[in-house]
Amino acid sequence: MDALDLIEKRIDNLNRILGTLPSENEPSNVQTETLTESLLSASQLLSSATSGRDAINKFTERSAELEKYLDPNFVEEQQDIRAKEVYLQMMAPELQETFRQLEQIKQLEPTLGAEYFRSMPDVTDKLKAMNETTSDLGQKNDLLEESLTLAMQRYDEIHNSLKDSLRSMNDRIVRMEERMNKKKPLNEDI
Repeated sequence: MDALDLIEKRIDNLNRILGTLPSENEPSNVQTETLTESLLSASQLLSSATSGRDAINKFTERSAELEKYLDPNFVEEQQDIRAKEVYLQMMAPELQETFRQLEQIKQLEPTLGAEYFRSMPDVTDKLKAMNETTSDLGQKNDLLEESLTLAMQRYDEIHNSLKDSLRSMNDRIVRMEERMNKKKPLNEDI
């Protein structure tokens, strides 16, 4: 009750400083209504005006939201938020993959920080040399494969040429045998 007593004392002090408010029927120099009475009557008028009017009550409850929508910067803020949302949706798969990789690194961190990994000799030069050797061997392998392909094509050409030659020789032999067979019966008759 101490808080209510303080408020009552403050209101009484305000009434003494400001005096009472004039009513509509009385002239302005006569003051009969106190500040507290004025506030109570205003509160009653507001509650009676809004009672039974659900739409007005809802509007007054959402007045802060309306102020926000009426703010000229609201549209720009919403567009910025939507642009950020679209960007995050585009980046979501990459972010998920990065997160998975970070989780794996976190799990492997004790192993990677172990002493035996720190004491390993530096073999980067050897790895570079092996990489160059591998690329040289790959080039040589490509050249060898190309030359084998050309040799197989040449072999196929020679094989086809021999087949054609043998076929033509066979055809000549068959024709010669046919001629010989035709000449033989004539010689036998004589």
